[in-house]
Amino acid sequence: MRHVIVLGAGGRDFHDFAMVFRDDPEVRVVAFTAAQIPGIDDRRYPASLAGPAYPDGIPIRPQAELMHLIRSLHADEVVLAYSDLSYASVMHLAAEVMAAGADFRLLGPEQTTWRRCACSASPHSTTSRRRTPRSKSARSTNCRCARAW
Repeated sequence: MRHVIVLGAGGRDFHDFAMVFRDDPEVRVVAFTAAQIPGIDDRRYPASLAGPAYPDGIPIRPQAELMHLIRSLHADEVVLAYSDLSYASVMHLAAEVMAAGADFRLLGPEQTTWRRCACSASPHSTTSRRRTPRSKSARSTNCRCARAW
């Protein structure tokens, strides 16, 4: 199981968690970090939103603790979930994360975008973390269209 820290608590990070990590049995998100929203650090992402794999929720820690968190939580990967950082800031964070021994990752739109599909009039995710044996493309397990494939 990979241990992941999601960098940037307060919006996109929670969305990325819900879209990509919450239902992935091979991933355990061990912490979110916060730097931009005052007062959010030292709280927990609620268990009711995190899902059954996270009965105690997920801790939200100050981003200043990132290097300590990587080591103490044995994080394999840090995922950047900010949308408003400069290139220099992103690369600085990447260098720090990799120097601490974790991988650094950015999630793309294929994994994080909600889409409408033929089985529903309401938007829902048509992507998934699972891949089929016959194809390398991700297919949803929550969508009736994909189940029919």
